[in-house]
Amino acid sequence: MKAEAEKLVIGDSQAAATTMGPLTLASGRDKVERLIADAVERGAELVTGGKRPEGRNTGYFLQPTVLADVPDAALIMQQEPFGPVAPIARFQDFDDAIARANSTPYGLAAYAFTRDQGKTAALSRGLSAGMVGINTFMIAHAEAPFGGINHSGFGREGGREAIRDYQNTKMSHLMAG
Repeated sequence: MKAEAEKLVIGDSQAAATTMGPLTLASGRDKVERLIADAVERGAELVTGGKRPEGRNTGYFLQPTVLADVPDAALIMQQEPFGPVAPIARFQDFDDAIARANSTPYGLAAYAFTRDQGKTAALSRGLSAGMVGINTFMIAHAEAPFGGINHSGFGREGGREAIRDYQNTKMSHLMAG
């Protein structure tokens, strides 16, 4: 994770060489910085990143960040950061991993990586999220429904499921008079 995070090229999102642009708002960057600081204060290891990049005086840039051994009590394990940070936590077994992944009220997307093909279906069934990527982060495309569950959304954009948002369902109950 560290090596991949450090390969990202921070810059103007319109530049061809850029692989990661800025956050949209200063408040978003500030939130991610607070979540990183809280995790470190609670015992997480800052593996890489966590700072505003040098030489970027305009825009809301933040270095890609990897945190290791993040405790469950850290706010980043309970809130969606919506920023370039990967909090990594250890788990005891498969059931522990699923329970911890599902322990928040959010459920936009879940990702899992495994070499055990037998676990892929169990991961997909067990992870409580609107979208699940197994061994990939590439789960969104125009033909597929996009959306979360719980506090991360209701309904879907894209795919044939989205057409239901444009339909009106009517229930009529008539009694003979």
